[in-house]
Amino acid sequence: MVFSARIAAAAAVTAVLLAGCSPAPGDPSPTTTTTNTPTPTSESAIAPPVRSYVAIGDSFTAGPGLAELRDDAAFCLRSDHNWPSLLARRLDPTSFADVSCAGATTHDVLQRGSGPGAARPQIDAVRPTTDLVTVGIGGNDGNLFASLISACTGGQEACGQFARGSAPAILQRSVSDIAAVLSDIRDRAPEATVLLVGYLRIMPDSGSCATIGIPDADAAAVSGAEELLDRTLADAAERAEVQYVSMRKASRGHDACAGTGAWTNGAAVRDDDGVAFHPRLAGMQAVARAVEAELAKR
Repeated sequence: MVFSARIAAAAAVTAVLLAGCSPAPGDPSPTTTTTNTPTPTSESAIAPPVRSYVAIGDSFTAGPGLAELRDDAAFCLRSDHNWPSLLARRLDPTSFADVSCAGATTHDVLQRGSGPGAARPQIDAVRPTTDLVTVGIGGNDGNLFASLISACTGGQEACGQFARGSAPAILQRSVSDIAAVLSDIRDRAPEATVLLVGYLRIMPDSGSCATIGIPDADAAAVSGAEELLDRTLADAAERAEVQYVSMRKASRGHDACAGTGAWTNGAAVRDDDGVAFHPRLAGMQAVARAVEAELAKR
C-alpha cells in the first residue's frame, strides 16, 4: 500500500511537471553561451564544425532534476547536464542557446503563451545564421505523456483504453504540428542542419517492474504507445524532410527496469539523477552521443 501510494505521488508530480511548467512571464530567450559541462562518456565520431547551435524541446530535452539548473533556466528546469549541453561541450560552438522547457508543446515552440508578459516562442532563438537546430518535442501535445502515466499508474483499468484509443488519436493530430515546427525552423535558418530527436524508452519490450509501477497487464499497451510516438516522430520528420534520430532501438535494454543500466527513471528516483519517468544522466549522455554520431555522417 505504501509503495502504491509512492507510485501515485510520483505520477502526480510528473503530471504537474509536464502539464504545468512553462517559462516565467516575460522570460527572454536564454543568453547565448558556450557550455563547460561534462562530456558524454565513451569515444564519439567527429562531427563537423558548428558555429551556432539552438536546442528546442520539452522536459526530455531540458533535463529536470539533473545536477545544476542553467542560469537561464527560469521555470523551465533546464539542466546544465542535459543532452544539448553535453553535445555543445563536444561541438564547442561559438554560440549555444538552449530554449528547451519542461512542459513544452509544439504550440510553445511556435507561439507566444497566453496571458500578460507570456514567454517568447522557442523558435525565436533560431536565426538565419544558425547552423544546427535540434528538436525534441511532441510528447506533451494533447497532454499525451502526462495522461498516459496518470492512466497507467492509477489502478483504475484506464490504461489500455487510453493507450489504444486516445493516444493514437492524439498522435495522429500531432504529426502535422511537429512537421510544422520543423518546417518553420528550416524557413528561419535555411542553411542549418535540423535534427528531430526521439524519446528514450521507459518501458521494456515486455512486462513491467516495481520501479515503474505499471501493472504487467498494462505493460504492452504502454510500450505500444511509446512505439507509436516513435513512428509519429519519424513520419513528421519525413514530411518536413529532416533527419530523425530515433532513440527507441538505442535504448533497448536501458529502460527504467534495467537497474543500474537504466537510462530513464520509473516512479522511483535516485537523488540528483532526474525526475520520475524522465531521463537519467546516463540517458542524456547516450542521446548526446547518438546526435553527435548522426552529425558525423554529414
